[in-house]
Amino acid sequence: MSHTTSREEELAAEIARLKQERPYLDNLFTSFGPMLLLRQRWGQNKREGETTITVDPLRYSSGMTVMQQCPDLLYDDRWHDAGLAVAGAIGYGFCELAGDMDYLTNRIRGGLDCCTLYRSAIELKPEELGRKARETGIQELSLAVFLRCLGRLMLSIKAQEIATELASLTWTKGYCPICGSFPHLAIIRDKGQRWLQCPQCSHEWSFPRMTCPYCEHEEPAGTSYLFVEGKKEEMAFTCERCERYLVTTDQSGNLRRTNADLIALSLAHFDMLVQDKGFQPMAECEWNTFATAD
Repeated sequence: MSHTTSREEELAAEIARLKQERPYLDNLFTSFGPMLLLRQRWGQNKREGETTITVDPLRYSSGMTVMQQCPDLLYDDRWHDAGLAVAGAIGYGFCELAGDMDYLTNRIRGGLDCCTLYRSAIELKPEELGRKARETGIQELSLAVFLRCLGRLMLSIKAQEIATELASLTWTKGYCPICGSFPHLAIIRDKGQRWLQCPQCSHEWSFPRMTCPYCEHEEPAGTSYLFVEGKKEEMAFTCERCERYLVTTDQSGNLRRTNADLIALSLAHFDMLVQDKGFQPMAECEWNTFATAD
């Protein structure tokens, strides 16, 4: 059994276990599970050493992200295969989008350039996405989900490929040093250190435990942690200054690293509880903005 297959099978087993343990989140695991497995598979096949970047350490340390300094980082020869893989995973997980994903798959095989589609769509205003969807021949929701998942896949691969080059550089901001997104999850690891997780590229970076990543509020007054009753390892950091929250898990006693997106999905019920208290997520994801859906 290959290392890639082993990691993918481990993730599939963990998804199955959580579906049994948390049946109230079964729809989320069923819908997003195929994409998690796809990202795991592609992540294990990354091209280490083939992606080169030129990052100015001074600009980086002052808060200028990799994507701001290297705007063409994403674009290579993998978009065709990535588009087919993403359409297949979405169609498998979201039955209501399966028809559009089948149509999109045929268009990609017929020559639709996924890279060009992505680059043109991300420059559109939200109200213009419907026009782009009609041009593509699918529903607006289908196109939005496809582009978001496709962008995530490509970003996550690039993030893994350049992570080693960034390790020696200094980053002190609460947003992602690669793509600029705010975190959707924090993981407490050894010695109580907090690691923030990016919802777009899956990169992680360390950040002071009691500082708000969103507004950088550092004072103890106005920030706190809300806990899940009976589950001391599950919590949410809240900031009254910006009224944002960040779901958090304490994995300090866990020797094996669990997939960060899977952790975030497993805490979707906590998102609802904290949002009911008037806080908004630092980063909106399908699993926390759709958390109230049946």
